Amino acid sequence: MGTEYEGIRITLDTNVLVSALGWNGAEAAVIEMVLESQLQLCLSIQILSEFYRVVKYPKFGFTDKETDVFIGRLMPLAIFVKPVQEIHIITADPDDNRIIECAVEGKCNYIISGDKHLLQLDEYKGIKIMKAPDFLQQISIAEED
Repeated sequence: MGTEYEGIRITLDTNVLVSALGWNGAEAAVIEMVLESQLQLCLSIQILSEFYRVVKYPKFGFTDKETDVFIGRLMPLAIFVKPVQEIHIITADPDDNRIIECAVEGKCNYIISGDKHLLQLDEYKGIKIMKAPDFLQQISIAEED
């Protein structure tokens, strides 16, 4: 099963999910940790519906089967939350607030994103916001302590 990260809860931005589906980088490594039950993933219907909308962009060329297999592997492991609190901290791209709402409702430790509006916040109510490579580096450092 690998190392337990003491129940670290994460919310992934749509761009991280799309990257993990299509490319074998840090985002895919984070997904592997979820699949190996090393991290707890919190998702909401808003995040999933945005993901399904974005992966259909012709520039990505994902098939429905690729998308369904990817999400099908995550679904049994994800904690689904229904955010009750509306957050309006990001005005430049209000959809980004849905990611924060999910993380707050799911009592997450981290939001992993490649989105500049979210990354500029750095943190929201104790939830650290970082890119996937930075997150992986941070938890590997924590593991060494």
